[in-house]
Amino acid sequence: MNKIIGIFLIFVLIIGIGFSQTKTPIKISAQKISYDFGKKVTRAEGNVTVIYKPGQEDETKITSTMIFYNQDTSIVEAPGKVSITQKDLSIVGEDLKVDLKKEILELKKNVNVVLQRKSGEKIEITKLFSQGVVYSLKNKTGSLTGSVRIEREDLIVTASSADFDTDKEVYTFLDNVKMLDSDKNEINCKKLVVYVKDKRVEAEGNIDTTFYVKE
Repeated sequence: MNKIIGIFLIFVLIIGIGFSQTKTPIKISAQKISYDFGKKVTRAEGNVTVIYKPGQEDETKITSTMIFYNQDTSIVEAPGKVSITQKDLSIVGEDLKVDLKKEILELKKNVNVVLQRKSGEKIEITKLFSQGVVYSLKNKTGSLTGSVRIEREDLIVTASSADFDTDKEVYTFLDNVKMLDSDKNEINCKKLVVYVKDKRVEAEGNIDTTFYVKE
């Protein structure tokens, strides 16, 4: 009997969190869920999935082994490895904190961002790597810090930090910037802006370039 009540409580918690009186729903599923209704804090463990804005165009899915959700502050935290997916964007990293009111997420370690976009008949893939990232789920913009790197079929860029806009596909690299394109042309500079849709870059500050003449 106690086991049945326990299962029922978990079910009620999932529905209550998903369909509270807040304007934006959040759904949580896991192998084990405990809910402190005094502090309004949920702890979820084992194959945890959090879905923010389920069924909407900008639905965001978070998966991890453990997640804490504070309903009063709308803060989601997940220690260890975490995966976030949003339409054609995926982000993997460690030690997540998401402020759902501000719709801003932060990952503190080993970040890997993958953006897949259709260009004509081809799917173009942009990969970003860094130690940390702060990303706006609403504005589709973010900042990368620590050993930043972008990898595409047509170019590779490394830098100390970068700002990016996944909607406009504009990437701004700052400090110790090194670019190598598919023709082996090189640009070293302080600041480099990559306009993916226009297939062009703009460099500023202490520029040193090497271009090759095609034979």
